[in-house]
Amino acid sequence: MKTMIKRLCIFAAGAAALVSAALATSCEKDETQEKYVYILDNDKNGIQEVSFNTAGGTQDFLMYSNYGSWKLVPTYEEDLEWLSYWPTEGVGDARFSAMVEKNTTAYQRHGTLNIVVDGLSVATIRFNQAGDEPKLKVNVKESGKTVSVKGETFTVGVESNIDWVAELVDPADASWVTIGDFTPVSQTFTCAANPGSEPREAQVRIRAYGTSVSCVFAIMQADRSSAFEEAEKITVADLLAMGEGKIARNVYVAGSVISDRTTRNYPVAYSTGGGEQVNNTMFIQDETGGLWIEFDDAADNTCDLNQVVTLHMYGQHIERDAYTNGLKIAGLSSTAVQSAVAGTPVEPVVIDDLTKLPAYENRLVTLRNVEFALPYGTLVNINERVSYLGIKQGAAYQASADYNDLTIEYGHYLRDAKGNTAKLYTTWSFTERALSMIPEGAGDITGIVNKRYKCDVYDGRDQMRRPVESWCVRIRRESDITNFKAPAASRLSKTVMQIGPWTDNAGAMQSVTASVGQGQLKHSVGEDVLGSTSGNTQQMYLAWAHARCTAATWDAVKNAWLPAYGNTKGVQYVAVMAQGWWKNTAAVNTDTDGCCWILSNLSTKGFTGQISLQFTASSNTAGPMYFQMEWADTDNAKTWTPIGNEYVASNWHNSIAAPEYLFVLPDELKDRESFSIRLRATRQRNASDTENTASGTSRIGVVRMSCLDL
Repeated sequence: MKTMIKRLCIFAAGAAALVSAALATSCEKDETQEKYVYILDNDKNGIQEVSFNTAGGTQDFLMYSNYGSWKLVPTYEEDLEWLSYWPTEGVGDARFSAMVEKNTTAYQRHGTLNIVVDGLSVATIRFNQAGDEPKLKVNVKESGKTVSVKGETFTVGVESNIDWVAELVDPADASWVTIGDFTPVSQTFTCAANPGSEPREAQVRIRAYGTSVSCVFAIMQADRSSAFEEAEKITVADLLAMGEGKIARNVYVAGSVISDRTTRNYPVAYSTGGGEQVNNTMFIQDETGGLWIEFDDAADNTCDLNQVVTLHMYGQHIERDAYTNGLKIAGLSSTAVQSAVAGTPVEPVVIDDLTKLPAYENRLVTLRNVEFALPYGTLVNINERVSYLGIKQGAAYQASADYNDLTIEYGHYLRDAKGNTAKLYTTWSFTERALSMIPEGAGDITGIVNKRYKCDVYDGRDQMRRPVESWCVRIRRESDITNFKAPAASRLSKTVMQIGPWTDNAGAMQSVTASVGQGQLKHSVGEDVLGSTSGNTQQMYLAWAHARCTAATWDAVKNAWLPAYGNTKGVQYVAVMAQGWWKNTAAVNTDTDGCCWILSNLSTKGFTGQISLQFTASSNTAGPMYFQMEWADTDNAKTWTPIGNEYVASNWHNSIAAPEYLFVLPDELKDRESFSIRLRATRQRNASDTENTASGTSRIGVVRMSCLDL
């Protein structure tokens, strides 16, 4: 906070003497004494006026007075919306403070606080606050708004910190466009039917008062030849074959709704810098393919699971989504839905090979006989209380996109009987995300196939990041996970070794030993584990992981998950943390600049199938970002063999999750009596993507080494 104080010069010489005299005679009642009140800052300077920037802040005051009882009263009661103070009343000399809230509007704020005695103001303090920069945004796509030839009424959302007005750029367009009701955050427009044989277009301006800030968008209406009654029915495949751009043909498609708008677990509309997740997504499917649809307004998404819908596509837009690289209908108009009637559920395609997912983009499939490679936690392991991070990753966190896809999403690795993997994704808004635990065995999963493109893969050979195409499945509801039996009877893979999950521990532990199989977790800065949430560079220590370890229930009245998410036993898994990652002079079992997690004395004796290592891991903002997996015969080996290329640890302050990692180990580690694996920090670059600093903490959760007999 930057505060400017206007000091009263008249106090410079006499204030101290006057106050001293007032204090010296304060025990004697003298009715002839002249009344006084002095308001000073902490440095005993007179103060009449305080100014704040948009961030707001607090200011302390000293008051010397012989008036007796007094109260603090604002001149205008509405100033209490941004100005608060305490205490509100007192007797004689006192200290009090005032706080000014953050100003998100573009208007300056001014208020006066009065010192009131017997109903009269005997002194005042003026508060001034600067206004923010004018901001104005409308939720209309850059391509504009297409309306039905029959006419329609629609509402445009407006985000602004200043008063605004809607107007037609050409007043002549008022012959068919009427500017209707408005609220501080919306404006309604009514468009008349087009009786002519020519399309028409109007330009609308939303203008901020007293500034040059404005938003202009187009309203487009086709002629009568484009009416739905004249449209040609085509398949979803034919529609997508048109490619990106505005649909100029008068066509319609019909299909069954395969998404569930009540539970919501689909790609979302991402707003820059975060924001609310918009419930505007729907998927439909016909016999030729699946179609991803984003409504122009979430209020228009009223179609239910299994309904058969008819969509008029003339004038709509096919766009390529930046996150998935897939095609979608963007900003579907409410009038495009011609009908929605009850239908029968779509019969999903059954596949038992995850490599076949690309053939079924945006379609409903059942994955037969798959398992969760790391079966811990609920369907989405995030801190539901943390919302300030918003939806979209900041630029500083994009480098960790291999495993930390988006703040609001969480992926669990699925594995089929052939060893192929894909992820099951759940989003922040998925209403059944925490209702049950992930099953440990193998079974069937039904969901919608989506493409993913934004998770870049880092190639350590030339230190380049390249976007790659990957595929995932999104369930519609928890009941889409079926036929999972007891682990011993149905698990595809055998657990060779497992370390964790840990429980809270009051005292230090000398080592972390595998609960299944043979192995031990160490760290090159030391081997003791401190049973608390703090430590030093010579210790590993326990801390809470952002992962639910018990199922939750939803309380609709409180609008919250129960049990409440937080650092509470029985709610979260515990992880092991360490710090001091770069050039630590106390480091052992390493001769490199970067320290490492060490999985010591491992054994795969008797296991000859595909061996893989799964774990959860992340770093704080100052912790290490780049890691390399390596193996050697012993912990103190001088030479270590890399396993794959560098990988990236996510920033847990951004993901608020326990991201999963899965690596297939080389054939040399099959049926091996003893060996070690280390996860080594390779660069002094932290999880905030800042160079020359990697001094913070990194955590590791449940570690599982498994074998799949192919």
